[in-house]
Amino acid sequence: MSTQLRLFSLLSLLFISINANADESSNVEITPLIGYRFGGNFDTTNDGSEKTTNTKIKLNEDISYGFLLAWDYDKNRQGELLVSHYSSHFSQAVDTTSSTNHLSITYAHIGGNVPILDGMVPLFVTGGLGLTHFSPEDTQLSDETRFSLNIGLATKIPLSERISFRFGGRVYATFFNSDSQIFCNEENCVISISSELWIQSEVNAGITFSF
Repeated sequence: MSTQLRLFSLLSLLFISINANADESSNVEITPLIGYRFGGNFDTTNDGSEKTTNTKIKLNEDISYGFLLAWDYDKNRQGELLVSHYSSHFSQAVDTTSSTNHLSITYAHIGGNVPILDGMVPLFVTGGLGLTHFSPEDTQLSDETRFSLNIGLATKIPLSERISFRFGGRVYATFFNSDSQIFCNEENCVISISSELWIQSEVNAGITFSF
């Protein structure tokens, strides 16, 4: 089963569970999202025969797609399930063992939002915890899944009683050990991580449907 199908199944099961336990006054929202993902440098360390060299491997910026499922937690706050996916590639070759530099990255986070500004254009803080799934296109390299978190700001402008326009931005932080090695095959690993926190950012927009 593909990563996208597993995440979609999780989203569907959670949505069914929320609907089953919600009372008549509860509000559930679904927002298909499209965005743009920034960042993604890997700081790597290569141990040579004479000295250790540090290099940066950069992921190209690209369009992201996702879903946001939100439900009422109390009068002012909402719980949220976020799934955000994009496919990119490294801006330079990372290792001769890899036949392609294409890489898909998917975030699956559960969290919530809290309003900080009311008015015609409300503003709220949003965030969550969950997993980052790295999936190289090269089938000889292993997928990687790491713990991660996100925090951001968003606004939601009503267009009708049940439809709103949502716009926001987030910063994602994925946790690594400083001596981690990722994207490995039977012989060696493509990247050796020399940092403990891997950062990406994203702006996105979508249409929110309330039920």
